Amino acid sequence: MAKPIIIIGGGLAGLYAATKLHERNIAFLLLEAKPFLGGRVYCENSIKNENVGFDLGPTWIFPHQPKIQSLVKSLNLSIFEQYNHGDVLYQTPNQAVQQIAGAGEMQLFRLKHGMNTLIKALYKQLPAKHILLNHCVTELKKSNDNWQLTVNNNGKIQQFETNTVLTALPPRMITQYLTPNLWASERLINRLTTTPTWMAGQAKFVATFDYAFWRERNLSGQCFSRVGPMVEIHDASAEHNKHAALFGFIGVPYSTRSKVTKAQLIEACINQLIYFYGEAARNPTHCFIKDWAEDEFIANNDDKTQPSQHPDFHLGELTSELRDLNIHLVGSEFANKEAGYLEGALNAVDDALSAI
Repeated sequence: MAKPIIIIGGGLAGLYAATKLHERNIAFLLLEAKPFLGGRVYCENSIKNENVGFDLGPTWIFPHQPKIQSLVKSLNLSIFEQYNHGDVLYQTPNQAVQQIAGAGEMQLFRLKHGMNTLIKALYKQLPAKHILLNHCVTELKKSNDNWQLTVNNNGKIQQFETNTVLTALPPRMITQYLTPNLWASERLINRLTTTPTWMAGQAKFVATFDYAFWRERNLSGQCFSRVGPMVEIHDASAEHNKHAALFGFIGVPYSTRSKVTKAQLIEACINQLIYFYGEAARNPTHCFIKDWAEDEFIANNDDKTQPSQHPDFHLGELTSELRDLNIHLVGSEFANKEAGYLEGALNAVDDALSAI
């Protein structure tokens, strides 16, 4: 009798893989290192309504991404269009705010209540006993036709065994935790090591407000800056102009922002919002920051120091080796199309499962 397929990682790729295997009545076991699911899909709930989530990971679904749109629809989740009505603001060194007519932003979609509703909906379809949280794989090795996994469960060391492994981790996290020196070729290890993790060096900031004052001034909420700390700002309010919020991508490198406290970084972000919007932005009801570079299961030292760029793994060149090992790499970075995005995670899983 075949052993359950082991999926390492409980982000979108891992949960989507589990869903597809479950639909085919193929036994699986999913191991997630953190005490919660989602990976880079991460929301902070509104302090006024716990059902409203503000995205601090991936935020948008793009019109040209059919698989994620189809998945959302199949789960009966609602999307709405990113607010982009009104003017755009620009910040340049030693200059007053520049206001440019019309946002002109491409059509983008967001998930009602936050992207984490997608994670919850996938989890709800799966047998909970086959998903183990706080299970961090610390060693992966091949023994004849079997994979042997050593797992740390809150200090308790456990052993698992399977014929087939699906790694739903970014490439560099495979090198960090899954001991590829015990099973992978030098070429594969080099590719894993040098492929950047999308979002890993980034940080996002969200500020919530009593009302969307920028909309009343015919502003889209969209700002661009050559000063910082945020290089882009967008409207993050919930659907129908409820739960007003702005979010921004912090462009200050980790080597710089790590030298200041979280409170200092929040203060700098608020001051930048005041620069753009005046006194109305001075007192947000709440602020959230997620620095992905400080997440030990997302970023390593290379991600902290190297410029952010989209991954390009070229998985096809390693197909023969991976097939012989009976291991499948299904993190978003391994996708042939849309690598790093939500769509990429689905593409990577579908490509891998076509061979199972």
